[in-house]
Order: sequence, then structure tokens, then C-alpha cells
Amino acid sequence: MKLACGFCKRKYLANPQPERSGVNIMSGQSLRISSGNRMRISSCQSLTEYCPNCRKSLESTLDSPQPQNPATVMLFGAGASAGSTKVNAPPIGYQLFDALAYFDPIGWGTIPAQLQTTFQKDFERGMIALANSNDNKLPPLQRAMAEFFFKYKPEKDSLYLQFCKRLKARGLSIGLATLNYERLLELAMAESGLGMEVCLPHGRCNIFCDGASTDSLGADFPGMGVTTNGLIYSINDAAQFKYKITHDSFPPVMSYFEPNKRVTSGANFIVGQKQKWVNLCNAANEIYIVGIKPRASDSHIWGPLEKTQAKIIYCSGKNGAKEFEEWSRSVNRSSENLILKDCFQNEFENICTLMGI
Repeated sequence: MKLACGFCKRKYLANPQPERSGVNIMSGQSLRISSGNRMRISSCQSLTEYCPNCRKSLESTLDSPQPQNPATVMLFGAGASAGSTKVNAPPIGYQLFDALAYFDPIGWGTIPAQLQTTFQKDFERGMIALANSNDNKLPPLQRAMAEFFFKYKPEKDSLYLQFCKRLKARGLSIGLATLNYERLLELAMAESGLGMEVCLPHGRCNIFCDGASTDSLGADFPGMGVTTNGLIYSINDAAQFKYKITHDSFPPVMSYFEPNKRVTSGANFIVGQKQKWVNLCNAANEIYIVGIKPRASDSHIWGPLEKTQAKIIYCSGKNGAKEFEEWSRSVNRSSENLILKDCFQNEFENICTLMGI
């Protein structure tokens, strides 16, 4: 069950226990609030019949029954989103910096030239270099990145939309997970009427934490030195999202695109989602991985995959297939794997056939 507010457009990701709101400032770091501004820290809240934000009545929506231990799990990455449509597809890693600089010329576009080159070669290395030189620049850049990804919507030819419609028609309940910041899977599920939970180990561009907020862009703090905890909610209304992004210094609950995938807002949510991914891997009989290359630094994703007894069906193009084969050998996986060596678009029907949809 999810609780939504029809007035302020928040959709709460309800938890069995209320989350204690708060801000954690790491040793040697600081959080500065500009004169005339203020920061709010919400008290420990539980969801009842009223929206904690505007005190209006909440509406309950029932999702489809979720399997406790789904036998089939699907994990999507950036390559899946980039290949899910022929037009208006979000960029993958090596294309991301230039796209962000064009979208946000006063933020991403003003990064020094030397760092720009690093970002263009390896976005994660660029983030580390930027954090080392000026960590306080990360929160505003993260907000701009969230706004960039928020604009993407599934096109009529979207493979996500086709996939969700087939799952709905077949009545198949599986474990779904995505590492992507955009909303393509979420919007495709809504359009197809597929009411399933999605595991989000890296968060998403439209998810926010009620632990701390500012009444304007008046806070200055290191992105990797401050974390918040609190009630978690999502916003899909464009006007409400724009207001939140432009009036609050704290970014959405979305991991920084750097090796350790650290997060500023909603650390409690990210910890829970990473554990959920572990649980999915432990219970699965087969795991489909689409559009993700193995990264040694992403141990929270590939560690559970190394230990799972499930069969892995892997699809991420020819280069991805080579890297996955190398990863499989390096971890001495004993279970059988199936590698689909073409891209998501060309292997889509094969994947659906294997899944029985």
C-alpha cells in the first residue's frame, strides 16, 4: 500500500516504522545557513490519514500483490534506458557530462576545463576530483542533474512500456530493480497499470527526504560530508518538483555518480534499498541484468550477484558481454549463466520469451 496526497502531490514510500528525521555532519565538515534563511528538521513522523507536509487527507492505493521471494528478478541499468527507445533516450556515462553542461550552463557548464576532460573520460573519476577540490559544489549540481533526468518520459515505442504491458497481461509478478536516476520505468509502470514495487539501490531523481530542508537556496555544505534521514516521498507533478528543486538546498534521494555511490539526502532509504537488493538476489532462481557493465566499486550490486545461486541472464551489448565473462571467471561463479551478446533493443524479444511473456 502507498499513501498519496492529492493536494501537494507527494506519494509516500510508507515504512512499517516511522523514520527518525535528522542531519548527520561528518567530522571535520560543516553546514552553513546564509543570513535570513533557515533550515527545518522534521520531527519523527509516522504516516496516518494526514499528509505530514500540508495536513490534507491522504489517499490509499493498493499495489498488486508482491511475492515475498520472487523467483525471477530483473535489474535495469543505463544501457537499458538508452536502448529503450529510438528517440529522446537518456545519455549513458560517456555522454552524460556534455549533456548536463548543455542543460545546465551556469552549473555543470562552468566546471573548469581540466575537470571537464576528466568527466568526459570517466564521469565517476570526475566526481571524485570535483569532491576533492570543492565538495560544496556537489549538492547544487546534484539538483540540476535530478532536474535533467526528471524530463525524460517513455515514448510510444518504449521497450519499458512494452515490457510492463506484457507483465501486466501475463499476470507475472517478479522482482524489479533499477540503478537509473530517471523515471522511465516508473512512468511505464503507471501507464500500463502495473502496480509493483521497484528496488532503487541508487535512489531516483524525484524522491525526497523529509528529514531536513531549507526555505530557499541558503545552505552551503559538502555533498559527501552531510547526510539526512527521514520520511521518504516522491513527486511526479512537474510544478511541485520544480518548486522543490529550486527552493531547497538539499538534493533528492539520489546517489552521486561516483565509485562509492554516496548520498546526501535519505541515507536511511538507500541503506534499506541496498538490503532489499541483497534479499532479491538471495531468493531468486534467475536474475536478468540489462544494460549494466560490472564495476568493481559497485560491490553493493555485484557482491550479492557473486554470491547468488540464481542463474544470471546478462544483456549489455558485445563489450558488456566480454566484461561480464571476465567478471564471472574472476569470481568463480558456479551457477550457469546465459549471455545475450547483443543490445537490449535487439535482444528484447529473446528476453521476453525466456521470461514467458
